[in-house]
Amino acid sequence: MTKVLIIDDEVNLRETIAEMLSYVGYHICLAQDGIHGLQKVIEFEPDIIICDVMMPELDGYGFMERHKSSSHAHIPVILLTAKVEQKDEEYGLSLGVKAYIRKPFTFKDLQEQIAQHLPK
Repeated sequence: MTKVLIIDDEVNLRETIAEMLSYVGYHICLAQDGIHGLQKVIEFEPDIIICDVMMPELDGYGFMERHKSSSHAHIPVILLTAKVEQKDEEYGLSLGVKAYIRKPFTFKDLQEQIAQHLPK
């Protein structure tokens, strides 16, 4: 079963994404910020990570900076964000994220990005 780690400080969004992905057969783990996300990567060893950009403690960019230099850097990351400027997307991609999805997004778009970037 494919394991997905969802890192987002918005409880409702985090739980909604988790519920939808669980429904289509993914095993889900949740974290409320980047610091907890880094811990969950080690404990849960997900196949893919979905991470919000704007969070307290450690934001999505900070998470990526630490993640890409960790022993788990091979795990792909998809960033979710309300940031709409091109420079923000370019920065995220420069950190090694596989996709940059702007909020609001459709569940179909998220599912497609997950399928596209899961390790084969």
